Amino acid sequence: MNDSSPASPKLLSGVKVLDFTQYLAGPAATRLFADFGAEVIKIERTPDGDLGRKIHFVAPGISAFFLAVSAGKKSVALSFETKAGRTIVRELVRQADVVIENYSPGVMAKYGFDYVSLKAIKPDLVMASISGFGQHGPYARQPSFDIVAQAQSGVMAMTGEPDGPPQYVGNYFGDPNAGIHAAFAVAAALFQRGRSGDGQYIDVSQLESLVYLDYVNFPLAMMSDGRIKPHRFGGDFFNICPYGTYRSKQGYIVFAVAEHQWGPLVRAMGRPELEHDSRYATQEGRCARRPEVRAVIEAWLAGFDDDRTPLAILAEARVPSAPILEIEQVPEHEQIKARAVYQQVGHPELGPVPIARSPFRFSTVDNTIPFRAPYLGEHNEAVLGGYLGYDEARMRALYADGVLVQDPKVGELGAAVWPPGSR
Repeated sequence: MNDSSPASPKLLSGVKVLDFTQYLAGPAATRLFADFGAEVIKIERTPDGDLGRKIHFVAPGISAFFLAVSAGKKSVALSFETKAGRTIVRELVRQADVVIENYSPGVMAKYGFDYVSLKAIKPDLVMASISGFGQHGPYARQPSFDIVAQAQSGVMAMTGEPDGPPQYVGNYFGDPNAGIHAAFAVAAALFQRGRSGDGQYIDVSQLESLVYLDYVNFPLAMMSDGRIKPHRFGGDFFNICPYGTYRSKQGYIVFAVAEHQWGPLVRAMGRPELEHDSRYATQEGRCARRPEVRAVIEAWLAGFDDDRTPLAILAEARVPSAPILEIEQVPEHEQIKARAVYQQVGHPELGPVPIARSPFRFSTVDNTIPFRAPYLGEHNEAVLGGYLGYDEARMRALYADGVLVQDPKVGELGAAVWPPGSR
């Protein structure tokens, strides 16, 4: 934690974001805005809302995935198919600063929610569309998920053993990457709007975001006119050695030894003669003799009764190395705990649930998660009453006409569901 008071206004306090997103790419962007203090209102399509609510259950009907990615957001659930529902959206746009969506290209336009239409309502609106392939081009209308983007961006081609098949990275990687790029672009557009008064439309492609992130393989291949052909390298990085995964007494340890760290490594291992050995003294020589280098390191690691001792020796020598932790070990990592990465966020059914705070530590504001993820339509009354002045009779009529929906648990749990202080 930092030293600032939890009551300090956050950097985006006062910014209003309408969130037309689902699953992960879009919600990852709007989660950051919620973390930074913006008011994020999820506009969820009836009948089911964000489809991310229906995957990765931690309890019956409760998605751990959704609780994590939608923390700090409010939910309004309405029918896009009804004139009244579309009118509500337009009325909310008039009061918004930002719209973020990640429907397939064409969906927002179908309902009159494309940028041209919304800009006519709110000229200085900043809007971002996140999609698999972008809003134009031959693949624009193709459906995409994280694994599709990984497949077509080169990520999977570079993941796995050299003689094995391409592999999917063991986490959704393309989705939040696109979302983070979108969030940064929106923040930059808001900064520019503050100087010029102009709105902005932002088209973010998941595929392009992954390609952009690769600062090694594409530059090597393209700048060498194809002479250098990056390939899967499994546990050994293709042009640095030792840089990869090595078997240890209790599991696996990774090493990342740059050119200037070879000497400190071999001295730490008690093999100082290898520092200037002509076979291993250069990066090229070590890469050409990977099996020999691996054998030396793994024989040294095998000589200990545990992994803690060699890791301490390596840390003392300032050789970059670390154990490979299982998922359940990561939250218990002493650095993760020291920096209070996980916040216990109150939930009316599950009790306190651990959710990771944003990784941004500012000098004058904290990074506290403001409140838990919402039930579907939980904030229909609060948002439509507070922003649009809808009274109780009008709200009842909207429910009766199927314009609005709300998870029955909102009523069942009553006031315990949404007091601002229930964290």
